[in-house]
Amino acid sequence: MTVGEVDRAALKEMRQTRIEVHDPRYQVEEIVGGGEFLYDPQVFWDYQPGTAWEGPEGSILISDIGGQPQPGWDPAMGHGGIYRLHPDNRIETLVAPGVGRQAGVFRPLIAPPGWGEYGGNIFFCSQSFPGRAGAVWDHVIYRLPPGADKPLGFGVPPRSGSRGGGISGALMPGVFGRPATPEQGLFLLISMHNCTIYAVTPDAEITPWLVMDGVNGPGPLMPYRLYYAHESVTGEKDTLVVEGPWGTSFGEQNHTYQPGHYRVTGRAVNPEPIKVLEGGPGPIAPDAFGPYAGQMFRVDNAGFISSVHWTKGNRQALPYTDTIWRREPDGRQHLFASNVQAGQNLLGFAGDRMIITNMHHSYSSGDFHEPDGTIHAIRYVGG
Repeated sequence: MTVGEVDRAALKEMRQTRIEVHDPRYQVEEIVGGGEFLYDPQVFWDYQPGTAWEGPEGSILISDIGGQPQPGWDPAMGHGGIYRLHPDNRIETLVAPGVGRQAGVFRPLIAPPGWGEYGGNIFFCSQSFPGRAGAVWDHVIYRLPPGADKPLGFGVPPRSGSRGGGISGALMPGVFGRPATPEQGLFLLISMHNCTIYAVTPDAEITPWLVMDGVNGPGPLMPYRLYYAHESVTGEKDTLVVEGPWGTSFGEQNHTYQPGHYRVTGRAVNPEPIKVLEGGPGPIAPDAFGPYAGQMFRVDNAGFISSVHWTKGNRQALPYTDTIWRREPDGRQHLFASNVQAGQNLLGFAGDRMIITNMHHSYSSGDFHEPDGTIHAIRYVGG
């Protein structure tokens, strides 16, 4: 192949759909297959209805870390875009791949109404420059106003702590603080690279909020996700949780990801893992999802940390080792789907569908610049 060409047939073969749902009332749909146009898609797993970004009923927003205006790889250009998946499986482009200076669109969140003048804006993190080297350099916070088609820079977190040279690499949005909590009014982000939680205010003040490097604070704890656990799972309201492997940091972890889930109270972390969150969090199914409405669903991403860091030299298909579990209100968990291909699988709900995004090989960390990302749906069909 010459530069810019993509062997789409080979990518399709690597990304065959084999998901098996263990309930005949639900069926699997392939929405975007390997070799089409997505690279590292991520569904809005904590989607917030009622904002300016809410679209037709049953639609949901999906971001992509990869993709440039043309096939191939140009290290001088930005990458990543944002889409809306409609109920009929049509995909609408909101931000075309690489139209701004962003180098990736990482875990976007929608600012709640009243967050300064930016309520309803989409906020996301991005590398300062493209490629694998950019993944471990200072990152940038971007925002996308409603109706805009090009993101705007919002700020760069300062360096913090003793890990990774203090660099805010692998920076990801966490949560917007909920009312009547210690973090109310703040936008909290996590840096895997320097083990820091940052606090952002609507006037773009960015400060280290909790340093978990084992020197200036607890840990080391490499934060992979920061979220509010659902009350139906923990029995508590507004429980702020940080997920990550205790005792290690970004440069030290061996790509065997065994995280714990730890309660954040004020600006402190309780080192005792929250037992009911073993296995990880997930979205709650809506009423349209049939008999399992109100139950939490989560993915067991077996070994995904190692798989997404495989470089462009590792072109082989990832194994079909991931599973999807549902959790009843009494805590019992049941296998819902198996034979899900490894990679980073994320779940979201849109109407009667569970949306599953998978990034397979990593566009940034792995320098894999081919469209091997997929979207599947599991739809309630009754019966």
